[in-house]
Amino acid sequence: MAHVIIGTAGHIDHGKTALVKALTGIETDTLPEERNRGVTIDIGFAYWKDNVTIIDVPGHERFVKNMVTGVCTVDLALFVVAADDGVMPQTREHLGILNLLGVPRGIVVLTKVDLVEEEWLELVKEELREVFVDTFLEDAPIVPVSSITGEGIDALRAAVEAEVTRVEARPDQGIFRLPVDRAFSVQGFGTVVTGTVISGDVRVRDELSLLPSGNSVRVRGVQTHGRDVDVAQVGARAAINISGVEVDEVSRGDLLAQPGYFETTYMIDARLHMLPDAPAHVTNRTRVHLLMGPREVLARVVLLEGETLLPGESQLVQLRLEEPGVAARGDRFVIRRYSPVQTLGGGVVLDPQPVKHRRFRDDVNDALRELEQDDPTQVLLTRLKAARLQPRTVLQLASEMAVSASGIEGQLTALVDSGDVISFVQAGKAMYVHAMCWRELLAGIGDAMRVFHEAYPLRPGARREELRALVKGTPSDDLFAHGVEHLVHEGILKSDHALIGLRDYKIALTPKQEEIRDAIARVLRDGGTTPEDLKTLPDAIQVNARSVQDVVSAMQAMGILVRLEDTLLFHPEVLEGVARKLVDYLKENGEIDVSTFRSLIGTTRKFAVPLLNYFDTQGITIRQGDVRVLG
Repeated sequence: MAHVIIGTAGHIDHGKTALVKALTGIETDTLPEERNRGVTIDIGFAYWKDNVTIIDVPGHERFVKNMVTGVCTVDLALFVVAADDGVMPQTREHLGILNLLGVPRGIVVLTKVDLVEEEWLELVKEELREVFVDTFLEDAPIVPVSSITGEGIDALRAAVEAEVTRVEARPDQGIFRLPVDRAFSVQGFGTVVTGTVISGDVRVRDELSLLPSGNSVRVRGVQTHGRDVDVAQVGARAAINISGVEVDEVSRGDLLAQPGYFETTYMIDARLHMLPDAPAHVTNRTRVHLLMGPREVLARVVLLEGETLLPGESQLVQLRLEEPGVAARGDRFVIRRYSPVQTLGGGVVLDPQPVKHRRFRDDVNDALRELEQDDPTQVLLTRLKAARLQPRTVLQLASEMAVSASGIEGQLTALVDSGDVISFVQAGKAMYVHAMCWRELLAGIGDAMRVFHEAYPLRPGARREELRALVKGTPSDDLFAHGVEHLVHEGILKSDHALIGLRDYKIALTPKQEEIRDAIARVLRDGGTTPEDLKTLPDAIQVNARSVQDVVSAMQAMGILVRLEDTLLFHPEVLEGVARKLVDYLKENGEIDVSTFRSLIGTTRKFAVPLLNYFDTQGITIRQGDVRVLG
């Protein structure tokens, strides 16, 4: 049986708490100050049936923050209006908040009817009908009651029972989330947190994350409606006994969630709707109180489409938080004026982990409008498009979309099959990138490679990091490597692991460079086993060092020069002769040490050791301690 959360709403002293007591027999004002003053300050709870919880909220304007905490997860609102007062300021404010939070259904309860005449009652009903036009209460039943005399209470119970049966089950994304609205310590048990399970389920011994702190906790026990249970499912009010944190490490508004899916954020992209009767307009970077469920943080509203947001208007915005928050796509929020504190509007989270946007960007705003769609496949494509050249794992995509990983695997498979998404495996994990971004990457690598060859015509190719830095969009290491591998396979690039170049690129020397090449070759051939090195070569051929270095690199790439230990240079013909001598000696003597090798080829230790190391790498010799044997 699905759990249903009912929440009260309405102006102060209109009888919300008395109404809950009349319905359930439970007094929800439990704080001493509440009982002394006769005013509800914080949210209270009453259990009506096994699957129905009633949350009583304060009506005073000073406690709207607590009111939002109470109604942010309700399925059915009991909207309370006192017959003797009619519509009051918090009547309108609470109505606006419920609309902004997307509460789906409601019953209008006209209280204190024992204090007014029938004619006055009809006038109040008419006023309410006018106020409720274009709101979720437009067609809601209006039930007159008196909590004092009991008049209408049975009719209200019947109306509530009827509405409860019409409440649709909450969409369950499969990832456990519970915004904490209370935290306390119980002797012998430790820390207990309460809240409404808004997604997934929780079981004893589950490992969870507490955000934004990031602390890991373990579930020791779960209760719903005051009874121990093995599991609390979506929609249930739950008290969860956790280990791993002290009670003073938990705050109202923290999120208890399945590990790996949620991260803290300082920015949120959203659609912001202003209340039609908002007391002020919003300009760019207006400072506001941001209420996301039980959590309140200060934030700046960055308007992405215009300079001003007037009452009744809506706009795409980026909320920049002054403290870390946690959100998921589709979450509802309310904003209130910084000072005086008044409700301005609210909206829906579109992207809980965006980058910082510049304003008036058509591509940014178009992508956010795509995220407003209900089509999960389109949202998935939009997320991948927004990721650009940073491929995503299934878990990352699931986190960004606030769904379980298993919930999108089928969609990803279909998108890969259709060619809309490219997948590859890196370090054992499947990675996904939008096909458009993949094509842009391949073109970008090709363009960067051509730019490199034009800038360095004497180099056969670029080092991997060198080339990656030239590619626009800064692709991730994994995606860049996969792109290079693909282009090598397609015959567009060549790679020897150290250098990457265009397959058809050939080094072309100028006439002057050909003269330098011939001079270098002559000096190295004449130098034999004690040639000039890179430092002395420029003086030996009377050419500047930069030109020599460029031609040396080209000769090395062309295979007409061998470079050892960065600065030692040998002509290939010299090395071939040394190799023949070395092999002949080893065939006759079996082994050779550095000193003997030095004497054999007529060189010094400066050249002998690097040469032996080179022959080791070529497989001609094998080092065994201080000697070499034939490879």
